[in-house]
Amino acid sequence: MYRTEFGGRGGLSSGARLLGVDDQEILRLLPSAAAAVTAGVGAADGYLARLGSYDEQDQAQVDRCLRGFLVGLIRSSWERGWAPADVVQHGRRKLEAGAEPLLLAVIAAEHRSYKASTLDPRWRDQLADFSISTPFADLDLTGWAATQRLGRYLTLHTSLALAGFLQTLPALARLFPLPGTAHHMRAGSAPPADQKILARIRALLAKAEGTEFPEEAEALSAKAQELMAKFSLDQALVEAAPSVEIPDDSGARRIWVETPYVSAKAQLVGAVANANRCRTVSLDQLAVVTVVGAELDLHLTELLATSLLVQANRAMLAAGKHLGRRGESRTRSFRQSFLMAYAHRIGERLEAATTATQAAVSAADRDRLLPVLTQRDHQVEALFTKLFPQTTTRRTRITNGEGWHAGLTAANQATLPTHPNLTP
Repeated sequence: MYRTEFGGRGGLSSGARLLGVDDQEILRLLPSAAAAVTAGVGAADGYLARLGSYDEQDQAQVDRCLRGFLVGLIRSSWERGWAPADVVQHGRRKLEAGAEPLLLAVIAAEHRSYKASTLDPRWRDQLADFSISTPFADLDLTGWAATQRLGRYLTLHTSLALAGFLQTLPALARLFPLPGTAHHMRAGSAPPADQKILARIRALLAKAEGTEFPEEAEALSAKAQELMAKFSLDQALVEAAPSVEIPDDSGARRIWVETPYVSAKAQLVGAVANANRCRTVSLDQLAVVTVVGAELDLHLTELLATSLLVQANRAMLAAGKHLGRRGESRTRSFRQSFLMAYAHRIGERLEAATTATQAAVSAADRDRLLPVLTQRDHQVEALFTKLFPQTTTRRTRITNGEGWHAGLTAANQATLPTHPNLTP
């Protein structure tokens, strides 16, 4: 038996006796320790010192307690409406880069208690995006630290920082069934044949975003637009066949946007979604836009919105910094207005593309498509109301005319690999 002395920080008493500590004593310490580390308050050092004392006595016990604590917090985040991609994307904005590998390891460990058949396919797709797949690996904190080449203090600190982050996650609308509760196979992503087309579209958009030559970008985007148009038309006509029952494949997904200028970027996502028969809700405090729509429309909305966000950001930065008449910085108001104008003009261009597509549809096909599109709209509206029974429409003021006009010009030059709607 030995003693360890602590300072008075964090309300911790000195002369703590460490022999015979049970798991519950450590588990009672962890929530407060995690909160202190996340808040960056002075008490964090005291909590880390106390946890370090437990660690010196029995490292395996501390590992076991931290594993259980972190896994429980991840499960709690699922219950509050978060999904794997949400936690990781938000974590990238709030946590230090070194915490993400631990977050992924905790997510994998939490899934060990579920059979693969009880995970929604869309949920499994998100796991796969982060290379988390069956058999799900358990979390050995000491082994994990060795692979990351972290010392023990940094391991404990990273664990508590991650725990503090998970403790602060607010409730979100639940978009998927909880892991362990999905007992039927719903088509999460598009079928394999559709995935091949989507992969080709993604490749074209990536090249369009990466090229420095406008002509090449336009050609690549035009090809992507051609694929999207054919894809959408073929799918709608299949569902319009008399022998085909129109499925309810309405769903939702979240698009996490980069800060700053979240509200303006959310309006750009909303413009793309609206042109693709989807609806959106923005949570500016989290920098996330939730899109509700039919599964195919969601795929194409995400692809196009992501591409245009890249183009908008590049155009905004190219416009440079701006000063007022007295030499004061007007850069922030300029960029906010720039992005607002960009979103407005993109919306107009997408609506024009929709009108052109409508004109190209034969009268016979339009009559066949009307019931399909009407039912899809009803399904999307019903899900939107269920997820967001109360929403508020917000107006945004334009405070920089120069930025507004520059944004309109940039939007006119943007390449639009649009998904043409078949509006009756």
